[in-house]
Amino acid sequence: MPESERGQVAASALEEVQESLQEWIDVFALCADATRIKILIAMHAAPQSSVTQLAAAAQLSPNTVTQSLATLHKAGMVQVQRDGKYRRWELVHPGVHQLLHQIKAPHSHLHPEH
Repeated sequence: MPESERGQVAASALEEVQESLQEWIDVFALCADATRIKILIAMHAAPQSSVTQLAAAAQLSPNTVTQSLATLHKAGMVQVQRDGKYRRWELVHPGVHQLLHQIKAPHSHLHPEH
């Protein structure tokens, strides 16, 4: 393959993903944080977990988990629902879900089939 054609193929590939590129850069930046990825893996295995449950699973303080969840919520990666005195957290970003599958994050019996 001539060098000019390689350059055209590379440029075409970048152009094809241009729309979603910034979103993925943001996703990777958020997931690159060790605390947040631990929380996301725990949440992936056990959707609708509380802060206390996520903190125990990730061996983090509840305050650290709360701060990280606020960041993930603001980015649209997770959502929260009230359940009596608890707030239940769930991963809602399909790209992050897919990314967790790529790193072999396990499911549990609590995770809905898909």
